[in-house]
Amino acid sequence: MLSENYHVLFIDEDIFIRNILRHTLSSEFRLTAMPNGIEAMSWLEQGNEPDIIVTELKLSHLDGLELIRLVRGSTLWGHIPILVLSVMDDSATRIDCLDSGADGYMNKPFNPMEVRAKIRAILRRTQSNVPLVASY
Repeated sequence: MLSENYHVLFIDEDIFIRNILRHTLSSEFRLTAMPNGIEAMSWLEQGNEPDIIVTELKLSHLDGLELIRLVRGSTLWGHIPILVLSVMDDSATRIDCLDSGADGYMNKPFNPMEVRAKIRAILRRTQSNVPLVASY
């Protein structure tokens, strides 16, 4: 099991979905839930840094695809893995997300346990690629 020190930023306008994932993930991860991309970007700009971002694509004001592009284009957050959890289920959208920098894509409706397993898998993969820094 991964450390509960890992921090998940979850972005979805649906409070029901946010509550389901809060219930499922909170025993294993620290979770910050945001209702839209604008608030999520503001949170990041305040110096907060999650270990992974999980986002819906259909968000008002700043959609999930644009959020992916902003995060990937940033020198501060470009390394943070991104998992898309969306109602949009067409191949073109999936390809666009992955080509824009998403590390994974899952459809709604979803099994919360599968989402947790996918987050664990992405964190295992990405955390093992972090270069070690020598301390003297």
